[in-house]
Amino acid sequence: MKFSIAFLMLILAVTTSCNKAELTEESLITTALISNEANNKTEIEIFSLVNNYRIELGLSQLAFNNQAKDYTVDHNAYMISKNEINHDNFAQRASELSVDVNATRVSENVGRNFRSALGVFESWLASASHLKNIEGDYSETAISVLASDDGMLYFTQVFIK
Repeated sequence: MKFSIAFLMLILAVTTSCNKAELTEESLITTALISNEANNKTEIEIFSLVNNYRIELGLSQLAFNNQAKDYTVDHNAYMISKNEINHDNFAQRASELSVDVNATRVSENVGRNFRSALGVFESWLASASHLKNIEGDYSETAISVLASDDGMLYFTQVFIK
């Protein structure tokens, strides 16, 4: 099962990669890192959209940080419990990430009520502060997409250097 998921991710990476950048061994490794059952399709699509956008701008790809993903899952669960999007407790999350994953800088994008990865991604591109995070000097990211009981999707992405 895990092999077939990794194989599907490889196919996704090959078929959706940007024409301006060749698929490198590094991107294959990055794709393999995120191809576990804890990541859903929408999270993987956001990861690809962000990295393809960064490549088009000549920026480095972001590696997926599975350890930091726990923070994004927890924040989505928190936002669902409040029934709102927010950056509550971000300073605490950033501080804990700086210790847990040796981060020197952390930023965060959040969203809710989008039906697709492309929808939330385009919304983030249209927002100056979210765009700054996507284009920022970061090396890693983690993404979580969770649905509330009524099916509303919540999104959290952290950017780490």
